[in-house]
Amino acid sequence: MTEEKPAVSQDDLPQAAIVEKRRLPSIVWLIPLVAFLIGVWLVYKTYSEKGPTITIAFETASGLEVGKTRIKYRDVDLGLVDSVDLSKDLSRVVVTAEMRKEIADQLREGTTFWIVEPRLTASGVSGLGTLVSGTYIAMRPGPGKAARKFTGLTEPPVLTVDVPGSRYKLHASKVGSISAGSGIYYRGIQVGQVLGYSLDDDGRGVTFTAFIAAPHDKLVRDRSRFWNASGVDMSLTSSGVTVRTESLQSVLTGGIAFDTAREFSHTEQSPEGKGFPLYESFSQAEEAGFHLRRPFLIYFNGQSLSGLDVGAPVLFYGIKVGQVSDVRIMIDPKTGLIKVPVTVEMEPQRLNFTGAFSMTEAEMESLHWKYMKEWVHKGLRAQLQSGNLLTGQQVIALKFFPKAAPAELDTSGKIPVIPSEPSEFKELSTQASNFLAKLESLPLQELINDLRHTIQSTDRLINSKSVKDAVTSLKEVGPLLDSLKATSDTARKTLAKAETVMTDADRMVGEDSQLRYGLVQMIKELTDTSRAVRTLADTLQRHPEALIRGKEGSKK
Repeated sequence: MTEEKPAVSQDDLPQAAIVEKRRLPSIVWLIPLVAFLIGVWLVYKTYSEKGPTITIAFETASGLEVGKTRIKYRDVDLGLVDSVDLSKDLSRVVVTAEMRKEIADQLREGTTFWIVEPRLTASGVSGLGTLVSGTYIAMRPGPGKAARKFTGLTEPPVLTVDVPGSRYKLHASKVGSISAGSGIYYRGIQVGQVLGYSLDDDGRGVTFTAFIAAPHDKLVRDRSRFWNASGVDMSLTSSGVTVRTESLQSVLTGGIAFDTAREFSHTEQSPEGKGFPLYESFSQAEEAGFHLRRPFLIYFNGQSLSGLDVGAPVLFYGIKVGQVSDVRIMIDPKTGLIKVPVTVEMEPQRLNFTGAFSMTEAEMESLHWKYMKEWVHKGLRAQLQSGNLLTGQQVIALKFFPKAAPAELDTSGKIPVIPSEPSEFKELSTQASNFLAKLESLPLQELINDLRHTIQSTDRLINSKSVKDAVTSLKEVGPLLDSLKATSDTARKTLAKAETVMTDADRMVGEDSQLRYGLVQMIKELTDTSRAVRTLADTLQRHPEALIRGKEGSKK
C-alpha cells in the first residue's frame, strides 16, 4: 500500500538564503584621501610655523625691495619685506613684512625700525656694507605690549643694540654744536654718547638725553658738573688767553665733558634720569662749584668803569674770591644825583677757612660776614685795577689801606656796601691835574716875554761892534798860543826823557841791581882788607923782628 503524502504548499518549501556580499571601497580612493591629509598637514605646518606679519610706516621707501629687503637685528635675519605700498593719504610708505615666529614676543610697542643705507654725517660714515648686501631694515627690540604696527625712524638711533648703562638729562639754553651721537668724556676718555635732544615745553631751553655706559655711569654723582666741550674753548679775560679742548673728535663733532669735585667723589651714583645743568664752558662749570654767594655793593663815584664787565674777578691778595655780577648807572629822579653801583658776588667757599669741610654753609657764611665787617673796620677797601693792559679790562681788588679814612661795612640797605678807594690811575690823574693847575697859575706869559726880551738883548750884544772887535783881537793870540803849545810839547818830551833816566838809575842802583850788589861786595872786601892791614901794623909794632923771623907759631 502506498501512503499518500500530504500536499506541500509553496510556503512549506525551503527558501534559499540569499547572502549579499559587501563590496569594499576601491583602493583608488585612498590616494585623494592621503593627498587631502597631507595637504591638511602641510597647511597646519605652514600656519603653525608662520611668523607674525607686521606693518612699518616710513617717510620714504629708499632702497626697499619686495622679496629682497630683509629685517635684521645684530646682522641676523629676522624677517622679509612682503610688500611696499603707500598709505591711503599718500603721506607715508607702509611696508608689510613677515617676521620669524621666534621673535614674535619681541615685537612690542617700544620696538624701533630704521632703514640702513650708506650715510655720511659729521660723526663719520656708516652703512658702507649695504653697498654690497643692499639696503635693509634694522630692528631694535623695545619694551611695551605686543604690537604689529610700527612707525619707522627717519634717522638711525645712536645705540643700535642694548648697552648697559644709565641715561641722564642735561639742560642747556641752546643746542650749540652738540648733536645726537656726540661723545661724552670723562677726563678725556669717551664714556658715553648723546642720544638726542628736544626743546623744552616752555621753549626756554633744550634738554639732552645723555647715555653713560657701565661701569662709567657710577662716576655720575649729584654734584657732578657737565659742560659743553665742543670745539676749542678759547677765552680772553683779564688773566690772559685761555685755550682748552677735550679731544680732536669733540673739536670736529662736538662733545660733552663732566667731572666731580674731589670732596664729593665718595658720594653715591646719581639715579638714572636725574637732570643736570649743562654749562657752556669749563670755566662756567668750575664757577658753579662755588654755589655759596653773598652780594655786596661798591660805589666807584667819579671813576670810569670802562673795561669792568660782568664776570670780572674780585681779587683778594691777587686770588679770586668773587666776581662782578652787575654794573649800572642809577640816577636819583629828584636830585639828579648820579651813582654807579657795582654789584659783586663774594664766594666764601673760595676763602678756604681752616676746617671748612666740617662747616655747614650757614656757619661758613656767618664766619665770612664776621670777617668782612672786621676787615672793613681795619681798612679793607675796594679799588679798581687794570687787569689787562692789552684789552683794557679792569678788575676789582680788595686791599687794606691803613691810611684810609675810617669806615664801616654799610649794612643799612638790602645789600651791604664795601667802601672804595680811588684807583691808582685815578691818583696819578689827580696828581697830573694838580700839576697842570699849578702850572696854569704861573705867569707864563710874563716869563715868556722876559725870555724873549733876554734873547733879543743877547742877540744885539753878540752882533755889536765891540764884541766883533774883541773877537778880531782874539785872532792875534793865535801865534802866541802856537808858541805856548810848542813849548809845552818840548817840556813834555824833556819830562819823558827825565823819567827814562830816573828809571834807568833806579834800575842801576836799585835794591835788586847788579851794580849795587857789586858795590856792597867791594865795600865789604875793602873793610876786611883794612882790618887785616891794621892787624899787620899792630903785629909789626909789637914784633918788628917778625919782618925777619916771620910770625911765631902758638906755643903748646
